[in-house]
Amino acid sequence: MLIKGYSDFSLSKVGIKSSFVPAASWGAHFKLDNDVSELFPYINATFKDAVFYDKPEYIKFVIDGFQCVLYPDDVIAAPFTNRNQAIEFAERLIHFLNKLHTRKHSLKPNYKKFRPVSVIDIYRLLPGTNCKACGFSTCLAFAGALSRGQTTPDQCPGFTSPICENAIYPVYDKDGNLASTVAIETAPQNEQDSNKQKKYIESLEKKLAEEKQKRKISENEDIEIQTDLTDREIQVLCLVAEGATNAEISDTLFISPHTVKSHIINIFNKLNVNDRTRAAVWAVRNKIV
Repeated sequence: MLIKGYSDFSLSKVGIKSSFVPAASWGAHFKLDNDVSELFPYINATFKDAVFYDKPEYIKFVIDGFQCVLYPDDVIAAPFTNRNQAIEFAERLIHFLNKLHTRKHSLKPNYKKFRPVSVIDIYRLLPGTNCKACGFSTCLAFAGALSRGQTTPDQCPGFTSPICENAIYPVYDKDGNLASTVAIETAPQNEQDSNKQKKYIESLEKKLAEEKQKRKISENEDIEIQTDLTDREIQVLCLVAEGATNAEISDTLFISPHTVKSHIINIFNKLNVNDRTRAAVWAVRNKIV
């Protein structure tokens, strides 16, 4: 497998303003001339914070300071300040992938895949108060972070209590690769652990209150998303970014396929994009998913 180049290169504006992100930021999308899915387990083993997804199969990782979402022959990356920077990144990525292919025999692949719970399903477990005690601006943002494994349920003081708890055990094949997992039900959390968790949450809430008082910065001054998406459109966008079809979105949100289509058209118009890939770039860059 050798990647010689790429095609269908395009840029789309990333709709975010922040003191940490340049106002003029762009997301890039291009196609590779070869299928690189066989490298996903090696990328997963190379980058500490890589996330290897199952359906559809793709991998997300940070390289050279840029967030990269790699499908078998498609690439989405951000943020870039101009076209030349994005093109240079594409060339460096191809060089990296070719080099990784030549030395993969010396690496132990990591086949562990991340199977996220639906953001909407998690959101239904939350109080919906947007109290920010979890450290996120909204309950939906917390649900998205929890779905990606970037936080834990105990960060939300109002999270629905579990009926039972499971311990997940790994099952390895003869080569030492993770083949599957087995979930075994365990006893619910004891009172001592509950008190410890409660004290931790109270401590976290106090720290957050102190930090907010110290900064005296409103949420809008910290990060201002350049859009007026409704709550329902954000829910639809989350599912679009997860790769859900219109029919799957319809089933998840209990709305008609026609309504889903209308929401997606409105999202494209508000974000000034014309396809799901560019909408996904926007959602990833704005940390909605």
